[in-house]
Amino acid sequence: MRDLVILFIHLIATFARLLGPGGMRSVVAESVLVKQQLLILNRSRQRSPHLRASDRLVAGLCALLIRPSRLIRSAIVLKPSTLLSLHQALRNRKYRLLFSSKHRGRPGPKGPHKALIEAVVQMKQRNPAWGCPRIAQQIALAFDIPIDKDVVRRILASHYRPEKDSGGPSWLTFIGHMKDSLWSLDLFRCESATLRTHWVLVVMDQYTRRIIGFGVHAGTVDGVALCRMFNRAIRWKRRMPKYLSSDHDPLYRFGRWQANLRILEVTEIKTVPYVPLSHPFVERLIGTIRREYLDRTLFWTMADLENKLLDFRTYFNHHRSHTALEGRTPDQDAPMPRPVANLHSYGWQCHCRGLYHTPTAA
Repeated sequence: MRDLVILFIHLIATFARLLGPGGMRSVVAESVLVKQQLLILNRSRQRSPHLRASDRLVAGLCALLIRPSRLIRSAIVLKPSTLLSLHQALRNRKYRLLFSSKHRGRPGPKGPHKALIEAVVQMKQRNPAWGCPRIAQQIALAFDIPIDKDVVRRILASHYRPEKDSGGPSWLTFIGHMKDSLWSLDLFRCESATLRTHWVLVVMDQYTRRIIGFGVHAGTVDGVALCRMFNRAIRWKRRMPKYLSSDHDPLYRFGRWQANLRILEVTEIKTVPYVPLSHPFVERLIGTIRREYLDRTLFWTMADLENKLLDFRTYFNHHRSHTALEGRTPDQDAPMPRPVANLHSYGWQCHCRGLYHTPTAA
């Protein structure tokens, strides 16, 4: 009975507010505000309510329409600071629209003109080794235009793109481009299907990026085994290089290995200690062999591993495009021309026992 009396009193008060000036607007706004706050409370019960931009907008509009005496009673979730902050933001926006100038932003410096930008870029293109201070000095000397080195730096960062390999080749590539070719070799370990350790010696041509061959050994590697693996890897090559690049692995210190290189008349070049980037090409090749082949297949014996590596060598040298060679294959510069496939009539050739397929001329 008490609840009915209270409800009846609230009903009479609502009708009284409706009959007053602006009463309909205030009641509707108050109802919308209360419902919006209930939706916010039901949105997440495990943590404090998070107000979105739409929630703040609805609350601000309702606060403008509700009578000030009813505003505090209608605030269930919203804090007074939220309403005050919204009111302050609306006030600042109003004053900005009414009294601010028409310019939306402050005018900044226009920057160097187009002719100066082209001169800086051309000077850098013609003199790649010049730095920003040197270019600024040359511009001031030639055109009598004072320019700061930081302005030159910003111009080059926005308009200059260095040409490929403009920084010069690495020392390994420089030696590889000499008349006598350079080979690189390295060892890596892999496990068979029965978890038996096998060592693989990979030999590659530094200049053409071709895989010369693989040498496989099961068990511990010593000087004799290392020489046997190397001779096995180069058994198809009749002409030996003059230089051979290797890292500082203790295996290359065996007397048998040094004697083998002297017999072959090959000079060994050592890389920088503890710097894998000084031996990048063969290190990247080992990663490619692991990712693209060994991690996707199993082998059982040493002979099985050697046969599979030979299949990968054929695929790598003759059919796999190389990024460092601008999309060509390592043997694409061979005298025999490669057949060109037609988009309307072509076939597929499988490699590595069906692991990869490349289009071929039909």
